Amino acid sequence: MSREANLDQAAASQVPTSERPPISEAALEESAWRALRRAHAPYSRFAVGAALETRTGEIAVGCNLENASLGLGICAERVALFSALARGWQPGGRLVIVTRTARPTAPCGACREVLRQFVPQLQISSISASGARKQWHLQDLLPPVAPNVGRIKTDHRTCIARKRDGRELTTAEIHGLIQGLVSGEVDPYQMSAFMMAVCWRGMSRREIRDLTEAMLGSGARLDLSGLPGARIDKHSTGGVGDKVSIPLVPLVLAAGLRVPMISGRGLGHTGGTLDKLDSIPGYATELPIARLHELVRDPGGFIAGQTRELVPADQIMYALRDVSATIESVPLIVSSILSKKLAAGLTGLVLDVKFGCGAFMPDRQAAEELARVLVDVSVDLGLPAVALLTRMDDPIGETVGNVLEMQEAMRLLTDTEVAADLRELTLGLGGLMVALAGGARTMGEGADLLERKRRGGEGAEFGKRWIAAQGGDPHVVVHPDALPVSSSTRVIRARTEGFVQSINARKAGRLCTELGGGRHRMEELIDERVGLHFHRRRGDRVSPGEALVTLFLPQGAKGEAPVDGEDDLYRIGQEPPPEAALIAALVTKQGTFEDPWNVPVGSPG
Repeated sequence: MSREANLDQAAASQVPTSERPPISEAALEESAWRALRRAHAPYSRFAVGAALETRTGEIAVGCNLENASLGLGICAERVALFSALARGWQPGGRLVIVTRTARPTAPCGACREVLRQFVPQLQISSISASGARKQWHLQDLLPPVAPNVGRIKTDHRTCIARKRDGRELTTAEIHGLIQGLVSGEVDPYQMSAFMMAVCWRGMSRREIRDLTEAMLGSGARLDLSGLPGARIDKHSTGGVGDKVSIPLVPLVLAAGLRVPMISGRGLGHTGGTLDKLDSIPGYATELPIARLHELVRDPGGFIAGQTRELVPADQIMYALRDVSATIESVPLIVSSILSKKLAAGLTGLVLDVKFGCGAFMPDRQAAEELARVLVDVSVDLGLPAVALLTRMDDPIGETVGNVLEMQEAMRLLTDTEVAADLRELTLGLGGLMVALAGGARTMGEGADLLERKRRGGEGAEFGKRWIAAQGGDPHVVVHPDALPVSSSTRVIRARTEGFVQSINARKAGRLCTELGGGRHRMEELIDERVGLHFHRRRGDRVSPGEALVTLFLPQGAKGEAPVDGEDDLYRIGQEPPPEAALIAALVTKQGTFEDPWNVPVGSPG
């Protein structure tokens, strides 16, 4: 410490505590932002600053300091707390956290446990780069103990080693690991090691079921048992241009179903439904459980993000899957999806398992294996489920990018001329939801019902009610072009004559991400106004000079300069491409069916 700092501290110590003015919120924020600039985060690129008030009027600051060994880094919140304690300062009641993320960020599980020991009544304020603010009481961030499950004591290191060696874990061992994760007894690096062992060695169906149940038991559940009628959700394994959920929800609501849909954000080349909905002025994606319950009552459903109370174990593990290179693990995929769906109070689940160059699963065989495990485990745990296998080689619809996709999704509710693949997927998945609820015999019959709701305007009316109920502007349903897109564009034109063989979905998603419309890490900001609008699609005949796609660039960018990857989007050949069914098969508990439109669904359990 410098001589001047020593003199300042000495002078401050001579001022009686009662005479010191209270620390303002602005002073805490300014101190936290200054601390953030000193963060050392070369691995996560996620800088955090923190400022903790003390009972005697000082401000203790901290920033995150990372190490090449994951477990040896330390978060900003703990640095601030330990700094105060090391100086003999008693922590006060307020902590301010600042980040460069789009949304406020809460402390990690380890920080919450440490803070609880020293400052159990702490008030936490988090501020993002956009100026968004959120506040919590520390106790509200601590996970509840799993209901009706006693504390299970296990040797976590032994469990990890047993799975590493390919041995099957007991139910108690799996529950003990998950309970230890949410309580802070199991460190993130230990869970990463366990997840890698699962990725390499796999799990039996019984282990996957136990893991799903343990994750489900880590938090609260959305109890909708008092509401009449079927509660059906749809989940997609992720794709490019996948805007299906947005028109699907109001159409299915119009058919009389309840739709509690917990959705997610985009990462990498795939887009996220919540990112698209964020483009609607006022629309709230982060809601407490009590409000979600109200929305399922009226207008009948919602699309919102995972709340902090629901499945906290999954929130930790989902973040670790990316950094631990275990995204591909089927047991981890299944337990993540189903624990959230089981917590949402559903009576049925429709799964859209995609395969192809733009999907997570590269081919149909891998997709069918995943669908089979998802359906079997879901039914085993009491949730009727069916799955469609759908192709994801070309982007869905005519657009990729958040506002552009939002506009196209709304047009499906009001226009007669819409992209054929978007219409087919929306009506097919929605029709299957209706059939699973008992409102139709087959997916085809359910799709016919939804098409009548679409053409009759009922879907659009429910769209307005749903969006307004979540705080959004309902006028976007009938006036989607009012949502602003970038005015900086670049048109890519055909160089040869022929037929469009394909549009590479993965490369389209990556290009949108590089334009700023997606993210590589969850904390990154996105530009909702950029994207791609395809004028010619698979099977279309094109001539030299004809417009293929318009790129919506970051506002102010010059459209004359080539964009990396633009020449790799289209493949043009001299013959029309072979026909291939978009919806390839239906997977139920009874088997796999190649004619999904006409298979009686009945009760899949």
